[in-house]
Amino acid sequence: MTSYDRDRRIWSGPRQPCVFNPECNYGQIVMNLLERSPDKVIQIDGDTGATMTRAEMRLRIVRAAQNLTKHGYGVGDIASVVAVNSENLAPLVLALQVIGVGFNALAPSFDADEMAHMMRQTESKLVFCDADNYDTVQVATRKVGFGGRIFVMENAPNEECAVDQLFRTTGMEHVFYPRYLGDSYNLIANITCSSGTTGLPKGVCYSHAQTIAGFCKVANFDDGICLNFSTLYWGTGVYVLNMAVMNNSTRLITRRPFSTDLFFELIRKYKIRFLYTPASYAAAIASDPRVAGTDLTSIKFWALGASNVSESIRDTVDELVRGHGRSYNFYGTSESGFLAADFFKRKPNAVGKVGTNMQVRILDEDGNPLGVGEQGEVVVQSLGIKFLGYYKNEEASREALDKEGWFRTGDIGYFDEEQYLYLVDRKKDIFKYMGNQVSPSEVEAVIEKLPGVQHVCVTGLPNEDKTSDLVTAVIQREPAGPQLTAAEVIDHVAKHLSDPKHLRGGAFFVEEFPMTTNGKIIRRKVRQMLLDGVIN
Repeated sequence: MTSYDRDRRIWSGPRQPCVFNPECNYGQIVMNLLERSPDKVIQIDGDTGATMTRAEMRLRIVRAAQNLTKHGYGVGDIASVVAVNSENLAPLVLALQVIGVGFNALAPSFDADEMAHMMRQTESKLVFCDADNYDTVQVATRKVGFGGRIFVMENAPNEECAVDQLFRTTGMEHVFYPRYLGDSYNLIANITCSSGTTGLPKGVCYSHAQTIAGFCKVANFDDGICLNFSTLYWGTGVYVLNMAVMNNSTRLITRRPFSTDLFFELIRKYKIRFLYTPASYAAAIASDPRVAGTDLTSIKFWALGASNVSESIRDTVDELVRGHGRSYNFYGTSESGFLAADFFKRKPNAVGKVGTNMQVRILDEDGNPLGVGEQGEVVVQSLGIKFLGYYKNEEASREALDKEGWFRTGDIGYFDEEQYLYLVDRKKDIFKYMGNQVSPSEVEAVIEKLPGVQHVCVTGLPNEDKTSDLVTAVIQREPAGPQLTAAEVIDHVAKHLSDPKHLRGGAFFVEEFPMTTNGKIIRRKVRQMLLDGVIN
C-alpha cells in the first residue's frame, strides 16, 4: 500500500525485498533463469515467424560472451547499439552484460551528429548497427575518431563486419560459467539517453543492481506474449526484454516501426496478452475502422505511457478491452525508472500511485517539501538503489539532485488525499513528439544558422488528440536581412535534423518576442500566444 508521512511529507510505495539478490551481477541471474525452463519460447520474430527457446537464447549468449571476451572486451567497456529489434539483438545485449560491457542504445534513426555526440560521451569501444544505418554510423565514428569494431546485425555488406561471427561455436560452451564482475551497485548495465536543457542527450547510467531491483516482484507469465514496438533506445524496450527473461514471458519482436497495418497483422496472428504503446499509437489503433472487426480478447493488459494520456483515449482503450482486460497508465523517468501507475484504480487525469520501493516528495521553488494538494516539483528516490548519475558528467549529476540527494524530475505535480499523483506541467522545456524527446534549443540552433534570423523560439503545440506536441518555430527576422518564408525554415530543419524534430506545427513570424528584463525569450508566453491565436 502507498503511504504518506505527514511530518516528513514523503509519499512511499509498498516496500518489498527483491526476490533476486541485487548483490549479484545481472548476467549471473539471467543465465540461471534461462536454464530453468529451457524449452519455453522466449522470443518470436513477428517478421519471419522464427521462434527462440530459452535454451537457444542461453546458448547464443554464451557464444557471444566467449567470442567478445576473445576479442578483448570486458568490464568497463561501453558498446553503442544503434539497431532495431532483430533476431540476435537480445542475446547480444544480454551477453554484453554477462561480461561487464555496458550498452548505450541509440535511436536507429539518429543522424551522424546525434550518434557522434553519444559515442564521444561514452567513449564506446564497439558499435552494433543495422545495414540500413551502416553508412551513417561510419560517418559518426569518423567524426569521433573511433578505432573500434563495427558489427552489422543482419545483411552485413561484408563478412568482416557481420555480427554472425560472434555467434559461432567456440567448442567451450559446456564449461562457460558467468563470473562475478564486482559491485553490482556501481557496475554499469546500460546507459540510456536523456535530453537536458542544453539540448543534446546525456548518458543515464543504470547499474546491474538497479536492473535486478526493478523485478522485486516476480510473476510467471508463462502463457503471455508481450508486444512493445519500442527499440532499446527506449526504457520500455529494455524493460520488456528483461521481463521476458525474469518473468518467463514471450517477447514478440519486429524490425518494422509502428503502423496500424503492422498492429492488426500481429494481433491477428499472435495472441498478445501484454501490449505496451504510447497514447498516440493507441489513438491510431482505436480510430482505425478495422478495430471493430478484430479480435482483441487476448489482451489482458494495455500499458499506456511515454506521453500525456488524455481521458478520451483512456476511455476508448478501456472500451476496447472491456470484459477481458484493462489499461493502465504509468509514469517514470530515464533516471529513476518506473515511478507510478494506476494498476488497481483509475482516477481522471492521475498517473497513479507510487511504485514499489519508491519514494516521492513535492518541493516548492526553495526546496521545501509540500503537502497534499500543493503543486511543486516532483523529486524521487529509490530505496536501497542510488542514482549512478550521468556518464562522466559530474556537474550534470550534481545538478540533477536536490540538497538531500533526491532526483529532480523537472515535472510539476501534486498528490490528492487518496495518494494519487497528478502531473500538471513540465519544468523543463523538453517536450515529446510521438514519444520522442525534442529539445527546443537543438532545433533553435539549426534555425539560427539561416540568414535573416534575429531571434527564434521553438515550442510544442498539442496535436488534435493531445497525445503529442508538434514542433513549432516562431522567428523574429533581422530588420535588414532576407525575408525568410515559413517554407524555407521548414525545409531547412527537415534537411538538418531527424524526423521527430521536423516542424509539423509550422513556422511563424513576429515583430518582437516577450522578453525578461535580462533579454531572454519567455518561452511559455510564446507558446500561449500561439495557443491563443495571437501568433498566426
